[in-house]
Amino acid sequence: MPSGSLTLLEAAKSGSDLLHDGVVETLIQESPLLEMLPVITIKGNAIKHRVEGDLPTPAYRQVNATYSRSWGSDLEHFWGVTILGGEVFIDNFIINTMGNEWDEKARQYAKFAKAMSRTFDADFFDADGTSNKFKGVNQLITEGFGLTVAANNNHADGGTLTLDDMDIAFDLLRDQSMPDAILCNRTHRRKVTSLARTAVTGVSLIDVGTDVFGRKVNMYNGVGMRIIGDDINGTAILGYDETRGGSAVRSSMYFVAFGEDKVSLLLGAGGSFSVRDFGETEAAPGHLGRVECYPGIAIWSPYSIVRLQGIANA
Repeated sequence: MPSGSLTLLEAAKSGSDLLHDGVVETLIQESPLLEMLPVITIKGNAIKHRVEGDLPTPAYRQVNATYSRSWGSDLEHFWGVTILGGEVFIDNFIINTMGNEWDEKARQYAKFAKAMSRTFDADFFDADGTSNKFKGVNQLITEGFGLTVAANNNHADGGTLTLDDMDIAFDLLRDQSMPDAILCNRTHRRKVTSLARTAVTGVSLIDVGTDVFGRKVNMYNGVGMRIIGDDINGTAILGYDETRGGSAVRSSMYFVAFGEDKVSLLLGAGGSFSVRDFGETEAAPGHLGRVECYPGIAIWSPYSIVRLQGIANA
């Protein structure tokens, strides 16, 4: 198992390239996932992970009898990375008329970093391993690398979210006593805070914490509720557009334990995160740059992520 994982922000602190560090910081500011996910770097494009499969069968025997031979087995999984990035082009007109060259470049690189973070956040949930993408957590949970429970006491059609539903999701996360984060949309957060304020007396289940940048984060039962926003097209990533049973207007929340043996971000080529500015090009009147990295998702334990699905907007 790889060891020594860091978050993307911690890894960026040792850099000396201001453009590179600025892009990474913008990525993290725009994405709670990239802020929290521990990074495991790999040298190639995939890593093999071996987990315990079937156990051998102990038995009782009589005097002078023999045992029936049995043996355990292991399962092997391969976690891979893909290529995410693009080119940044700033026309000479913008540089020459808007003032400072580096301010305008920083602005354009920040926009691209914002788009990358939204793309990653959407694919973290919905990517299916096709179109050059890694497999997102929904696909991996379907393949048995996580657990699923439905709202409304695991009803076939889901239903209105309750605090009991959240307690069930907490308890399914057997790798540790509490999740590290609850990934939700804004409506989920309002519903949870409303339920916690009105349903509980004597002890408050709602508190306020902070993220790594000092920004306020609502917490339920000591766990931060991190808002997953929109994709690059302005569509809610965790919107009410899922099908559960006979309803096609449901949504999901996710309870996640992060760690190098739980849920983590992979970066290929030894953790390469390339931000390059090539300067003015001969072929076109402008300055060209490129941002590129090799990300992937690994769920090392099926008990480290729970999807609470079938949540109605009610």
